[in-house]
Amino acid sequence: MEVDMEIKSSNSYYYYGQPLIPQKSNLILQMLLQANAYVSILWSVSYLLHLCFWSHLLWNYTGLAMLLAYVLAVGTEWLRLYASYSINLTTNATTMWLFLTLTPCVLLPALVYLRLAVVYANLWLHLLSHAQFVLIGLETLTALICHVCSLARDKRNANALKSNGQL
Repeated sequence: MEVDMEIKSSNSYYYYGQPLIPQKSNLILQMLLQANAYVSILWSVSYLLHLCFWSHLLWNYTGLAMLLAYVLAVGTEWLRLYASYSINLTTNATTMWLFLTLTPCVLLPALVYLRLAVVYANLWLHLLSHAQFVLIGLETLTALICHVCSLARDKRNANALKSNGQL
């Protein structure tokens, strides 16, 4: 109880002028995010080495499109990971919107294009891209379930307080 009062009274727990409401984070989502962070680093470094190795063949529109898709995929993946960590630690609808918009609209098309662009590449890139797709799917499913459960818990708590006459 003492820790809760300390968090609520502290001025350092603000996010864009609004107080953060701490919640219980999901361990499964946290483990998936940690694994995906490592897989994303391995994938981005491996793909960058692949692009550097085949750079003499990439001086055309296909090579420029691959480079653009790579930059979009890496930047979007790190924004998506940030949004997922934020969803796991706080109840914030803005980061859920960012997460649900970036993943299907920007990240997945870029990853599919990059996956198809290196169809005949080494097995390592294929394994990493498969692992990344599986982790993204599991994270999305887990984040949605956790968010729905936290919204239901908040609504139940509000109804309990309302029925007790405390609101």
